[in-house]
Amino acid sequence: MRSRNWLLLLALGPATAFAWGDGCTVQADRAGGVDAKGVEKVVIRAGAGDMKVVGRGNAIRIEARGVACASKQELLDATQITVRREGNIVYVDTVLPQDKDGWSSFVNNEYAYIDLGVALPASIPVEAVDSSGDATFEDLKALALQDSSGDLQLDRIAGLADVTDSSGDINIEGAGSVRVRDSSGDIEIDTVHGDAEVTQDSSGDIRIENVDGGVKVIQDSSGGIRVENVKGSVAVDSDSSGDIYAGRVNGDFTVSEDSSGSIEHESIGGKVTVPSNKRDADEE
Repeated sequence: MRSRNWLLLLALGPATAFAWGDGCTVQADRAGGVDAKGVEKVVIRAGAGDMKVVGRGNAIRIEARGVACASKQELLDATQITVRREGNIVYVDTVLPQDKDGWSSFVNNEYAYIDLGVALPASIPVEAVDSSGDATFEDLKALALQDSSGDLQLDRIAGLADVTDSSGDINIEGAGSVRVRDSSGDIEIDTVHGDAEVTQDSSGDIRIENVDGGVKVIQDSSGGIRVENVKGSVAVDSDSSGDIYAGRVNGDFTVSEDSSGSIEHESIGGKVTVPSNKRDADEE
């Protein structure tokens, strides 16, 4: 994670949304925007750089702003933000020189990236693809996110927060429902009004709490699982290694397969079902 001093995103007015100067050889402001009337979805495709996306109740435009940073002027000139509308969909893209064939960051230590800020009406769902860098999403109608690397922070997603992530920690605080597929990094989910589901997790701890619906972990390879304060049921279909804990669950608690690690529970309102090889230890 690069060290950045983020200013308040505010309304993304004429001034640049961020201010930093930690290592850029050359840098320049970048911006673009369109009217939001009639827009049904915003698609964001971001390359290298940190990103922050914020929904606002009073916004009437979709605005993208940031600062481009590069190792030399030629690369800076090729580092841009584009915003365009096609029908009812608005596309926000970062354009980087490494998107072109023949790029090599190992030649003369060349680099280029954009730290991107996007503001849009909170009533428009967002679909985002992010290649590298930390990303934050706040106050959105719904979010479908594919992320390669970097930490993720999601706050107050009214509908479904659907996340596919390769590496980096995931922190979700407040969502209508959650679906996560993750390769590595910790997952923390807090305050979900519907169901929370982790379809696949290769490594890293999982912590889920304060869920109005049910919780399901379909496949977990390594790392602990801790689930607390769930109004529905909790189910772990397959766990390879790591401890499992469930507490204050109104419904059932079920672990179908577990290879190694302890299984503990308390205050389960429904039926408890664990694998036969764990049953004795669980009852002691």
